[in-house]
Order: sequence, then structure tokens, then C-alpha cells
Amino acid sequence: EMDEVGWYVGNSDGMTHPVGQKKPNARGLYDMHGNVHEWCLDWYDLDYPDSAVMDPIGTNAGSKRVLRGGCWSNEANGCRSAYRGYADPEFDSSRRGFRVALAPVWGKNRTITLPGNVELDMIGINPGAFRMIGSEPGAFLMGSPKDELGRENDETQHEVTLTKAYWLGKYEVTQAQYEAIMGTNPSYFKGADLPVEQVTWYDAMTFCAKLTEQERAAGRLPEGYEYTLPTESQWEYACRAGTVQALNNGKNLSNEEQCPEMDEVGWYVGNSDGMTHPVGQKKPNAWGLYDMHGNVYEWCLDWYGEDEPASSVTDPTGPETGSSRMIRGGTWNEVATFCRSAFRNYVLPTASDSYIGFRVALAPTKDITIPLSDTVNLEMIWIEPGTFIMGSPEDELGRQDDETLHQVTLTQGYWLGKYEVTQAQYRAIMGSNPATHFGPTMNFGIGDNYPVYFVRWDDATNFCAKLTAIEKAAGRLPEGYEYTLPTEAQWEYACRAGTTTALNSGKDLSNAEECPEMDEVGWYGYNCNKSTHPIGQKKPNLLGFYDMHGNVYEWCLDWYGDYPTTAVVDPTGPETGEYRVNRGGSCFNYANFCRSATRISSDPSYDKDFFGFRVALAPVK
Repeated sequence: EMDEVGWYVGNSDGMTHPVGQKKPNARGLYDMHGNVHEWCLDWYDLDYPDSAVMDPIGTNAGSKRVLRGGCWSNEANGCRSAYRGYADPEFDSSRRGFRVALAPVWGKNRTITLPGNVELDMIGINPGAFRMIGSEPGAFLMGSPKDELGRENDETQHEVTLTKAYWLGKYEVTQAQYEAIMGTNPSYFKGADLPVEQVTWYDAMTFCAKLTEQERAAGRLPEGYEYTLPTESQWEYACRAGTVQALNNGKNLSNEEQCPEMDEVGWYVGNSDGMTHPVGQKKPNAWGLYDMHGNVYEWCLDWYGEDEPASSVTDPTGPETGSSRMIRGGTWNEVATFCRSAFRNYVLPTASDSYIGFRVALAPTKDITIPLSDTVNLEMIWIEPGTFIMGSPEDELGRQDDETLHQVTLTQGYWLGKYEVTQAQYRAIMGSNPATHFGPTMNFGIGDNYPVYFVRWDDATNFCAKLTAIEKAAGRLPEGYEYTLPTEAQWEYACRAGTTTALNSGKDLSNAEECPEMDEVGWYGYNCNKSTHPIGQKKPNLLGFYDMHGNVYEWCLDWYGDYPTTAVVDPTGPETGEYRVNRGGSCFNYANFCRSATRISSDPSYDKDFFGFRVALAPVK
């Protein structure tokens, strides 16, 4: 049997042999048995753990490193899959080689230092490293079996597969952590180590956005990740930590209201004395997460959907829209059955109470990068649906009469360009650069990373149509989406990123013409030296968008018209008109023309000004 798969003492003639001559394994790997011992990363430890582990990396220190696979001088039993060797890491030999891995910088927990030296601990969760018996890695049964005590009708058991690694807060976000990022503490029960509560879903998302901005600025944000709320499936996967029982200590409830099983793992009505408690005092789950049962409910990213899917799903994110957001885990004032791993609750995202807090996740973004050519890419940022106030208050400096405040709800998520479309990106799709059409006397910034300008509305929409066709042909176009210009509402929602001030930095203007607040976020008439500038040099907003203020005006999809005076859903502007909307201001404007709410209108055929655009990947109308 050994002779089929590797070189060992029985067939090697006392030497190594060229790689790849024996039978590979099912994954196409050769010589995993014999030929040479292969160094592993770990320090050797005599004893394996006797229980389930997540992303093990061996002991923290030692004198010997692990060797695996056996070698040409070993007998067959020393070449088995499970056989473990070890040696001094400085010792070399004709019996020792290695195999290289390209692996995630992963498996280690993280500690983030917040302002005031407040620490936030994160536990690494890698679904690909955990396999339930009979399932693929990352798969688990979400929901509850029909005989689970206290089961609700919306807990239909179904298989969920998570394909991407993420981190989750070791504890619920504390009041000290919340205050370090947000500067306020809304909690009813006060205490630095108590979980923060009385936070809305929007408050929790703002915390995550500000934390993302801080860590990005510090250079500590892993590529392709952001701080956010966990999806409902990420929450339950982490809570269960491989368990299938009602609680993550591997036990079921002996009573729906009060029971010793619940008392082990969390604060609930049976032991809380009517209040929250400092995080981390109860038993953690197998992956080191505390208070997943009780203390405070935890916001999740998803909208609530009454019916969970009855079949297997991968990386679910819940319904596209809804009226209520998910909260999970139970709380200090509820009975044991409401604290089960599978129990689902939901409230309006504007709700806040002393029993609702959250736990932060560091998870893969939905952001995408589109290859336009071998050297040019287009980066897109995902934007969750939501509700905001569009327009400006009557006392905002520089306000115009067409900025009537009104509530807008966007029911579907979309992607928007991280930057204004550059000259290199435009040329990659359209084959030309309109910024050069007017000769050297009108050079207002020429270069690959400068925003494209002198662009008509028709040019911008043609760019989007061509990009849609290219991505559809390449099989990369998300179903039901197309590349287009953002609607005016989509543009302002993305620009504001939760702010209600004149600028998306959270600041108002101190002067309508020249002001330092505008200088932080964009190129305008007082800092541009009469030219556009390369994208991405000013401060981004909380969602990571650059140059939403100044540099070049950005075409929107809408015809220009008066705002409604009542709440609207998914507005797209008037059915027809004479002028199209431009937003964001330009490098030749005063500060007041670059505000989040400023609107101008232009003939869609006009191309002789600083008119550019930002592309959206949005649901097909």
C-alpha cells in the first residue's frame, strides 16, 4: 500500500526521488507520504487537545518544530497521514525538506486599541477549518429541531454554509468601548464593563463605520474586511461553536423559564436581579465567545424574514428589505427559552432599550473590484439599504430653495464607485479621453488617476452600458444588477454615510466661500490651483468614498425637478425633463456649492465644464 503513494525504505534504494512519480491524493497532492520529511509551522507539543479546536497553531513556544509525512529512510508506519515527527528547527538533513503554503494571515485573535487605551478583543472564526460530521467545512444546521423545548415556528432547521472567515467580538461591546469611539454613552445601566445598551441599529452601524475608518487610517484593517454587524447566520454559527443543542455549552433546557443550564452561560431573568452585568463573567463557548446567551440582545445585519429557507444556502444575508432588523441572544429580563442559540427576535431599527446592545464583527466586505484592463481596475463599495433625510435644514449655510428636507427610503442595496471615474478607466472602456479634447490650453489635470471630465450625460451612460455588456459576457455581473449612474437619492445617501451636516465629515461650513472644513474633504476653488487633482487624496467619508465633495461634478441618473414634501421610497426623479442632475461640486466652486445637499442641473449634452461621474452597480429598474 505504501509503495503506491511514496518513496520509503522499502523502495527508495536509499535516496530521494524526483517529485510527482507516485500516485497523488484526491486533491492532486504528490509525495505526502515519504521522499522527505516536511517542516510544519508549529512547535511540537506532546499532547493533542482532547476536544474540538478552531484553527490550531500549536503551542506558543518550544524547542522542536513539527515534521510530517515520513521520508525515504522511514519504514511504512513512519509515513502514515497521522504520524508526527519533530526536530530542532536549526537541524538540517538529507531527510528533511518542505512544502510551501499560501495561507490566510488567519487563525489568530485580534486586539484593537481604541482611543483612551480601551481594548476590544476579537475572536477569529474560520468556517473552512471546522467540519461537522457529514457536512462540508463551514456548514452547520441553523435553526432548531422540532422537539427543542421552547421552539418557535420561524426556526426551520436548514443547512447553512459560510465560506469566508471573519472575526467576532469576544464580548458584547461595552460602554467604555462605545464611548471611546462615539464619545457618548446612552446606556440606562451605567458601568464601563457593562454592555452598552439603548443603541439603535443605526447607532451600532455608525460605531462600526467609525471603527473601520480608525483602523483603516492606522493601517491595521485587513484587506477586503470592514467592521460591521454580524449577519444572523454568522452570529448563530459563532454562538453554537459546533454545538447542536439549545445552548452553546452543549446542553438543552430543562425548563423554559428558569434552569441551571442557562445559569452556566448567561444572565437572564432567573439570575440577573433585573439588570445587565459586566461582560465575560459566565462560561464562554468552545471558541472563547462570552455572553452569547443573555445580558443584552445583539443587533444583526439582516432584515427579519418570517420564513427561514427550507433548503441549503450559502452565505445568507437575509431578505433584501424589510421593516425590522434581527436581534439575537436574549437578554437580562427574559426567560431561558428566549436566550437559546436558535431563538430569533426582531425590532424596528430605530428601537433602543436597556435590553438591546450589539457585538461587532470584522467581516469580508461586499465591495468588489472590476478589471477594466490588465492594469486598470474599478473599485466599488457596497451600500446597505436604509432610510435617511435628504436635503438640507433651513439654517444650513449656503442652502438653496430646492433642497427641501424629506425622508427617503432605499429598499435595495447597491454598489457605488469608491472614486470618481478616472481618465484611465474611461479610456479602458471607451477608447478615448475627453479631458484631452480641448488642447493644452485647457489642461485642467491630465493623467491616469485624474477624474475624467468634459463628459456629457450620454457619454457617462454609454460607459455604463458598455461596462454592463463586458461584465455580463465575462459572467461577473450580479443577477438583477446593471452598471448605471446613481440616482440622486442613491448619490446623496452614499455621500452622507449617515451624517446630517453640510459635509460628510460630520462638519458644517464656517464660511460659504473659503473654509477649512471643505479643505479636509475635497478640491474646491480655494485649494485646487485651478485644476482637478488625482482621486483619493482628501479624507474619505465613513463608508470609504472619496471626492464626494469637489474635484468634478458628478452626473446622476435623474431629470432635475422639485423635491417631494413627503416621505418617498426609491425615488428616481421626474419622468422627463430638460436638464439632468449634477451633484458634489467641482474644483472651481465655492464651498457652499460642494455641500452634500447641493443640487445643480445641466443640459445632458453639455460637455465643456468639470462634469464627470461615478458609476453605480444597481438593481435593474
